[in-house]
Amino acid sequence: MPTITDLPDELLDEIAHLLPKGTLFSLCTVSNRFQPHATRWLYRYLALAGNGATIKICKVLISNKLAATSVRKVLLWPGLAFSRTSLTGGPFYLYLSAFYKLLSRALACVVNVENIRLMFPYCGGSLSLDACTFPNLHSFATTMEPHTLASFIRRHPQLQELHISPSDLRSIPLSEFSGISLSSLNSICLPQSLMSIISPDAPIQSVLSPEIEDDNEEIPIFIKQLSRYCTTLTELHLCRPHWNAEVLMHVATLLPKIKSFTFTRMTPGLHHHSNAAFLEACEKALPFFSSLSQLRIEVVRSRELSGSTSVSNYRCDFKMVQIWGNKCPTLNICVFPSGTAWHRIEDNVWMPDLHHKAAIRWFYEAASVEQFPFHIKGSLQGLWVSSGRVDTLGLLNFMSPSAMESVGLYPQTEEDESEFYSSDSDEGDIGIEE
Repeated sequence: MPTITDLPDELLDEIAHLLPKGTLFSLCTVSNRFQPHATRWLYRYLALAGNGATIKICKVLISNKLAATSVRKVLLWPGLAFSRTSLTGGPFYLYLSAFYKLLSRALACVVNVENIRLMFPYCGGSLSLDACTFPNLHSFATTMEPHTLASFIRRHPQLQELHISPSDLRSIPLSEFSGISLSSLNSICLPQSLMSIISPDAPIQSVLSPEIEDDNEEIPIFIKQLSRYCTTLTELHLCRPHWNAEVLMHVATLLPKIKSFTFTRMTPGLHHHSNAAFLEACEKALPFFSSLSQLRIEVVRSRELSGSTSVSNYRCDFKMVQIWGNKCPTLNICVFPSGTAWHRIEDNVWMPDLHHKAAIRWFYEAASVEQFPFHIKGSLQGLWVSSGRVDTLGLLNFMSPSAMESVGLYPQTEEDESEFYSSDSDEGDIGIEE
C-alpha cells in the first residue's frame, strides 16, 4: 500500500513548506527521505540573535551544504555579542575575534542568500561581512556605520533594495562611495548625500527618507532631487519630527504620478493643534495628484496611546475621507493621524478597517442610520451572521458590537495591530538550533 514516503519530491517539498519550524526540526530526524525537504525550509529564514544558538547554527551551515544553500534571508540582531572600538585586548576581545571568524565562515557558505538585515549598533557586526560576496543578494539594510560598508556595496552591484539608516550622517565616508553605481536599485532608504552618488540613474520606485530637517527650505530641495525619478517613483515615505504644511504641495506638483505617499510625524501628540493645519494643507494638494491611490498621514504613538482611537474619531474622519475622495478620484486607501484607516469600495463609498473595536461600533451605528447605500448595507447585513476568515476590511463574523463581545469574536484588537500588519507574520525570522 502506498505511503507518504511514496509521494513525489515536489509534493513533499510543498508539505514541508507549510509546516512550522518546530515540526520541521523534528521531521529532520525522522528519515533520510524527509530530511532534505525539512532542511530546505528549516534554514530558509535565520535570525541570528544569541551567541549560543548562533554558534550552533554557524556550525551547521559550515558542515551541511544543503542547509547553507537553502538560506534566503538572514537577520543579524543586537543580541549577538558585538565589539566596541575601546576593546582592543583581553580574553573578551579574543572570544569576539573567534566568534566573528566563525560567523564569517558560516555566512560565506550561504551563497544563495537574497536578503540581509544587519542591525548592529557597533562596528563589530561588519567584520563578518568583510570578505563575503553574495551573488544573489538583492536586498541589504543596516542601521550602523560599518567601516567596510562602501566596499561591501561595491561588491554587490546587483542590489535592488538598499536601506542605510546611520545614527550619525557625519560618520559616513562619502569619498569611499565615489564610483559606485547600482543600476538595478529600485527601493532605497539613504541619506540625501548618498542618494545622488550611488543611484543617479537607477529606476527608483520606492523611497523612505527619515532624515529631512525641520528647515522648510530643505523640503523643496529634497523633493526636487527626487523628481529625477518621476517616471519610475511610485512610493514615497517621509518621516519628520513635526508636520510641514508645504510637503504635500511640493510632492503633488513635482511628483504628481506617485501612487503611495506616507508622512509620519515622529513626535507623539494626537490632538496637537498643528494636526488640523496639516490636514487642511493635504486637502488643498489632493487635486494635483493624478495617480495617488494610498495616502497615510500618521503620528508615532507611545504604547499607552496605541489603542486610543475612539468612535468620535471615526465620525469625524468619515466626513473628511468623503471630501478627500471627491477631490482625488484615484484615492483608494486613506489613513488619518487619529489612527482610522479607510478603504474605498465603490464610487465615493468608504469603509473603515474593521480590526478596531471602535471601527466596528461606528460602522454598526452608521449602517443603522442609513449612511450607506441600500445595496451596500444589505450585503453587509448578510455578513453580520456569517463566518469565515479575516479579510482586508476585517469582516469576520461581523455583527452588532454587543453580540461580538458576547461570543468573543473580535478577531483583531488594537493590541494586536502590530502583529496583523507585519509583512512577515507567516514567515517570520526565528532562530533555530542544530
